[in-house]
Parts: sequence; C-alpha cells; structure tokens
Amino acid sequence: MNRRPLIACVLLALSVSAIAQNQGLLQESLKDCDKNQLAMNVCASYRFEQADKALNEQYKQNLTAIKGQPAQTRLREAQRAWLVFRDKDCMSDTGPREESGSIWPLLHFSCLEKHTLRRTKDLKVQACGMEGCAK
Repeated sequence: MNRRPLIACVLLALSVSAIAQNQGLLQESLKDCDKNQLAMNVCASYRFEQADKALNEQYKQNLTAIKGQPAQTRLREAQRAWLVFRDKDCMSDTGPREESGSIWPLLHFSCLEKHTLRRTKDLKVQACGMEGCAK
C-alpha cells in the first residue's frame, strides 16, 4: 500500500492549520502592537513584510522602466549587493538570534524595515530620473 498520498494530505492539513493559527495571531497582534513582547515581534515582522512588498514593487517598476540590458543588469547587481548589505548591517546591529532574548525579532525586523523603507525611497527617486516625476 502506497502511503505517500495519505502523508501528503496530512502534511497539507497541518500546514493549513498552522497558517490559520498564524493568521489569528497576526490579526490579534495587529489590534494592539504594544500588548506584549510577542505582539511587538509579530507587528515588527508584519511591518517589514509590508515594506518589503513595496520595495519589490518599486524595484520591478524601475527594472521595467530601464532601457537596455546592461542598465538592467547593473540595477539587478546593485539590488543584490544592497540586500547583502542590509542583512549584514542588521546582523551587525542586532547580533544573531541565539545571542539575544525575546526582543531580538523586534529589533531585527525593525532594522530590516528601516533599511527597506530607505531603499524604496531611493528607488523612487531613481525612477523619477528615468520617467520624470510630477512636481
């Protein structure tokens, strides 16, 4: 008897349950981000996730607006280098998770968010140079 389909179904059900629980935790935490350390950590992670989505959208817009493969390649390489810088800078700032306490996620995600918001702003300025912006 092949149990793979059964195992796959069980794993899928567990995944869906975990996602639903995480969604409940997220919604509860977003109601009061200062409620406790867990809520602060969840909110910081959520804010970073939202900033990262905005960054990715702006990056795609810039990449589309650039004419020519060499310029697109330069932007891709710059973005990859920036990601490495952001992650290393935040690790330098907050240290590794195992060397900290329960506040680490708040500090780390806040650092990632700060850098990400700044990069998004820089890409928007860059897009103005490519497309021209209304004043």
